Amino acid sequence: MEQTPVQQRWSKLQKHLPQLRIQPGRNTRRTERYKRLVLQGKQPNTADRECAPLLADPRGFNMFLASQPWGTVPVLSFNKQDDFKLALRCLAFRCEDVNLPATVHSQAISGLPHWGLIREIDSKCRCQILLLHRAPYSSIPADQVPGEPDAATWIEQSQQWRLAHELTHIACQRLVGEMRINLFDELLADAVGMLAGLGMYSAKLFRQGLGLKKDATLMHNARAEVYVSNLKPEDHRRAFLAVLERAEELEKLLNDGCLPREPMPLLQILVRQRLNQPITVCGA
Repeated sequence: MEQTPVQQRWSKLQKHLPQLRIQPGRNTRRTERYKRLVLQGKQPNTADRECAPLLADPRGFNMFLASQPWGTVPVLSFNKQDDFKLALRCLAFRCEDVNLPATVHSQAISGLPHWGLIREIDSKCRCQILLLHRAPYSSIPADQVPGEPDAATWIEQSQQWRLAHELTHIACQRLVGEMRINLFDELLADAVGMLAGLGMYSAKLFRQGLGLKKDATLMHNARAEVYVSNLKPEDHRRAFLAVLERAEELEKLLNDGCLPREPMPLLQILVRQRLNQPITVCGA
């Protein structure tokens, strides 16, 4: 970042993360181009450069470093959703043209082959990175947010929530030893994110962000579906009911001062809890 002008950062990223040189498609990860550029780290030829996807909004692309108690992570931020989805498909889904819900605006990615790191440091080096799309959090309208912020304020609050949410997933990975994609970790990540972005925690807002109705059934394009994919269909609603119960408990414990509001102390307590059991706090 220090060595590269802002307008050249995307092309420099394509050099180190050649996944970004490949237009997402069906079974793209099995193509000769993907194997040559991404898996083998070969230099791109003229055709590779000419076919490389471009950002629809280059000025809306930004890079920065997010420093938190649990480490510093590079972040790629996009104003335009099409650019965010392009980067997400290339980096998280190995250039596959997967369907992405409209409510997805962020992603933590780890284990990426990064040929800058591999060549300059060690062949075992892999990249960890965050992708963010500047948009209302989980597509929630501003008039449904406590305090009813104006549109610009809600975007900024959403970015803070979104960034803290994804950094929490990384923290949870370090605390429990794995990156878990499940409802309980979403509860944890949204708790830290909401406190960072809004200064408060709302079980109702958490439910709306997941795309769940009050009776724990799904709204259209609900984010919650992603987090129960490893469960039997008949267990989905039971899991949704459980996470909504935990969210109500979490809101009460935070409001009553029974839980710390700082990220790491809060997480150290919450990662010991379970989705199917009430949240317990010593002394509460």
